[in-house]
Amino acid sequence: MTDYFSIIITLVLFVAVMIIFSQDKMDYVAYSMGAALIASVITALRFDTSLEDFVSTIEVTPLIFILSMQIMVMIAEQYKIFQWVAVKTLHITKGNHRAFFYLICIIGTITAAIIADVTVAIIFVPLVIRACRILNIRPAPYLFGITITINIGSIITPFSSSENILISSGFSLGADWFMGNMIIFVVIALAATLILLDLLMLKKQAPPEEARKKILLEIMDPSLVIINKKQFILNSIYFTLVILGFIFVSDYSYLIALLGAIVMSLLNKKSITDSMAKIDWKVIFFFISLFLLIGNMDINGTFDIIGNLLSKVPTDNEILMALGVLMITSLMSGFLANSPTAIVGITLLSDLYSGTPPNIVLIAFLLGINLGGNILPQGAACDIMTLNIATEQKVEGFTYKTLLKKGGTFALIHIGMCIIYLVAYGLIVS
Repeated sequence: MTDYFSIIITLVLFVAVMIIFSQDKMDYVAYSMGAALIASVITALRFDTSLEDFVSTIEVTPLIFILSMQIMVMIAEQYKIFQWVAVKTLHITKGNHRAFFYLICIIGTITAAIIADVTVAIIFVPLVIRACRILNIRPAPYLFGITITINIGSIITPFSSSENILISSGFSLGADWFMGNMIIFVVIALAATLILLDLLMLKKQAPPEEARKKILLEIMDPSLVIINKKQFILNSIYFTLVILGFIFVSDYSYLIALLGAIVMSLLNKKSITDSMAKIDWKVIFFFISLFLLIGNMDINGTFDIIGNLLSKVPTDNEILMALGVLMITSLMSGFLANSPTAIVGITLLSDLYSGTPPNIVLIAFLLGINLGGNILPQGAACDIMTLNIATEQKVEGFTYKTLLKKGGTFALIHIGMCIIYLVAYGLIVS
């Protein structure tokens, strides 16, 4: 049954939530929960639905994964594991500004494959600014390097970001799938991006004086970061084992994450209840609201209409379909938000292909969502975080205007790389 009144109201509410989510100063959780409630009440009044019908639309698996990862990352941060990695990176370069640039971007990219991009920015950006000021060199090129390459790291694993968790859960994609289909693109895109950034920005940077290098090595001592050596080593080993578990037992990654959070809490004598009080519940309730809105669309016939329209779309040419998905998701991620785009995309692609789409289409979907956010600074959370830190630290040459120009330029370059990769993948693999 199709009810146009319910469809129109739900669609308007969903679009409003997507727009509100992209505005930093608005309480998007309150608005999204309110929108889900209004849509559910209207649907319940016009259809014979029960509470169970709405509850069944909430995907529990990705929520468990997100909660568990937040707990583990929070404990790892308490023992400065990621901060140690960042400081150790600085020490390895011995103050060589070009080696520092390449290594900090590569390590940042790899770290973004494990933890949220915003967390990577919070950890790395202040350290980079401080190191650059000790060396008496401009921090801006290094900040551009970090913000532009972090998004590349987000496509390496299924657990790097909320949208990747949603997509991997929706289509049962494990770490082996990501490694097999994404790693070649990541290596090529990262290498090309770093070389371009070096030629365009870093080449103009004068090398620091030797005396300042010595000061940096004295101040940035990795051993000073470690609070409790025994717990630091124990947590580092355990966190690594959990990541390896994701790779080798990818079908049950959400259970591994849950077990990891429980064991890590017990090892550190941290109460799960206390940990849950400190994690970011906003993202959980936001996703619950989105699932409910999508569930309303399923009940009121929205997806029946969309499905009829999509049935007319020719899916024989997989390369053409992949390019279309890439462009649409890139634009939606850049101008609206990644997570809502992911949830809508999962539903539409599942309907279009009556299940799991071809690999090339899934690759395009993931590339568009993760790399399209750089089109505008507000499209990527790590860009906004880096911009806020740079503004507070009064970093010259790193402003909204310069980030819009350089970040947008590289977003277009990355989309161009994606097109080449998808065409090559379609011709060689498909």
